[in-house]
Amino acid sequence: APLRVIYMVWPQEVKKWGFDFSVGILHGSDKDSVIRKKHDIYLINPEGLKWLLTSHATIFTKFDFMLVCDESTLFKNYSSQRFKTLKNYLHLFKRRVILTGTPAPNGLLQLWSQIFILDKGRRLGKNISTYRRKWFRPDYTGFGYELNDGADSQIYEAIDDLVMHKSHNELDLPERINNTIEVKLDKSIMANYKLMKDTYTIELKDSDETVFALNAATKGMKLKQIANGMLYDNDKQPVFIHQSKLNAAEELVESLAGSPLMIVYEYLHDLKALQDTFNAPHIGGGISGKELDMIVTDWNKGKIPVLLYQCSAASHGLNLQDGGCSDVLWYSLTFDLEAYEQVNKRVHRQGVKNSVTIHHLVAKGTIDEKVMSVLDSKSKLQNLLLEYFLK
Repeated sequence: APLRVIYMVWPQEVKKWGFDFSVGILHGSDKDSVIRKKHDIYLINPEGLKWLLTSHATIFTKFDFMLVCDESTLFKNYSSQRFKTLKNYLHLFKRRVILTGTPAPNGLLQLWSQIFILDKGRRLGKNISTYRRKWFRPDYTGFGYELNDGADSQIYEAIDDLVMHKSHNELDLPERINNTIEVKLDKSIMANYKLMKDTYTIELKDSDETVFALNAATKGMKLKQIANGMLYDNDKQPVFIHQSKLNAAEELVESLAGSPLMIVYEYLHDLKALQDTFNAPHIGGGISGKELDMIVTDWNKGKIPVLLYQCSAASHGLNLQDGGCSDVLWYSLTFDLEAYEQVNKRVHRQGVKNSVTIHHLVAKGTIDEKVMSVLDSKSKLQNLLLEYFLK
C-alpha cells in the first residue's frame, strides 16, 4: 500500500475492528529487524518490494503468504519497475487479492497488469501485446489505442469470476451532489487567455516579459494556471493574473458558516494564495509525517474549518471522514480521474451521515470546461465497468 496508508490506515483498522493481529511495518531503518520477527501482517510500500523480494525471499519458504495490493492502480503501468518486480515473484503467494475503487481511471488498458497480479495472464493474456491485439486498435493519432466495438463487454465477462464490487447502497454511502460554480473572467483576462491559446504566448501586464509555452502540454498547464488566477513566468516565478476563483472560494466558505471545507489545489502558487486568504493548514508536498498526523487528528476532531489538500501528493488512503466535513471544493481541476475520485473519497465514504457536495470552480470559456468534460467521459467508462459487476 502507499506509505501513508501503511502507517496511518492498516494498523488503526486492525485495532478498530478488534483483531488480535501483530503488524510489522517494513519501512525505515529497522525494517531488517522487523522482518526477522514473526507477524500476522507485514506492511510495505511498492518501492520496498525489490528489497523484500530479492533480499528476503527465504521468508516465503517458511510461511504461506497471501498478497494484498491495496490501491492496485499503483501497478496499472505494466512497464513500471514496481510491476515488473512483483510480476517475477507472484508464485511466492498462495493467494492474491487486489483492492481499488478506481480500477480503470483512464481507460481499460490499465486493467491488464492489475488482473495479471491475480491470474498471471490467464484471462486477459500473458502480455500487454496479446491484450491489445485482442480488444484494441490504434487510435487516430497512431500513438494510442481505442477499444474495438463490443470489446468492453467481452473484457468484463472475461474477468467476471475474479471481481467483487459493492454498490453505494450496500456500503451505506451518503448521497453525493456535484455542484459547478461558474466563474466569469474579465474581458482583458480572457483576451490574454485567448492569446496563450492561439499563439502559445502571453504578455504580462506589469512588465515587458512575454511568457512562452514550448509545446501543447505546457500550453495546457499555462491555460489552467491562467484560469486559476496565477501564472508561472519563464523563470518559474508566480505572477498574479486575477482573483476571481479566490473570491468565489471566499463566498463558499462564508456561505458554509463554519462548516468544514476541504479545498483541493494543484499548483504551489494556488496554495500560497489560498493560505494567505484562509490561514489554513495543508496536506501535500513539504510536510513531515508528524505534521501530517497532527493535521489529520485535528481535522477529524473538527478543529480545522478549512483544509487545503494537494490532489497529486495526497490522494490515496487517508481517513478524513470523521471531522464533520461534507463539502469538497475543487479550486484547481485535474484531468486525472483516479486522483479526482480518490480525493473525493476522503470525505464521501462510510460513516458520513450527511450528503456530500463536490463543488467545482469552473472558469467560463476556459480549459476548465474541457477538464470537466474529460472527467465526465472517463467516469462514465469506469462506471460501466463497475456497474457490470453489480449484476
